[in-house]
Amino acid sequence: MAAPAASPVDTPDTKVANLTIGKALNEALRASMEADPKVIVMGEDVGKLGGVFRVTDGLQKDFGEHRVLDTPLAESGIVGTAVGLAVRGFRPVCEIQFEGFIFPAFDQISSQLAKLRYRSQGRLKRPW
Repeated sequence: MAAPAASPVDTPDTKVANLTIGKALNEALRASMEADPKVIVMGEDVGKLGGVFRVTDGLQKDFGEHRVLDTPLAESGIVGTAVGLAVRGFRPVCEIQFEGFIFPAFDQISSQLAKLRYRSQGRLKRPW
C-alpha cells in the first residue's frame, strides 16, 4: 500500500503560522485597519489595556485613540454606536467581552438596525 500524498502543509516550502486565536484576531484586525482607514475598534478596555484577552494589544498605540476606542460598560451602547457609525460609512468592530452580555447588544441589531430602511422611508437600504 502506498503512503498517502503529502498535504500542502507538509511540503518544505510551505510556511504555516502557529498562532493562538487571540494573536490571529489581533493580526486580522491590524491588517483590516491598515487596509481601510474607516475600520474602528471599540469596546471595554480595548485601548490602552489591549482588551481583557489582549486581542487588541498594541492597536491603540499604532492607530490612535480615534480608531481604537475604550467605551463605557454598556454593551447596548457599544453596538448602538456601531450601528450609527456603519450608517455613516465606517466599519466598526465591537468587542463584547463575554457571551453573557451579548443580549443587550443584540437588541440594537434586532430593534434598531433591522428597521432602519422602514424608519427612513427607504433612504437607508443598508449601512454598508
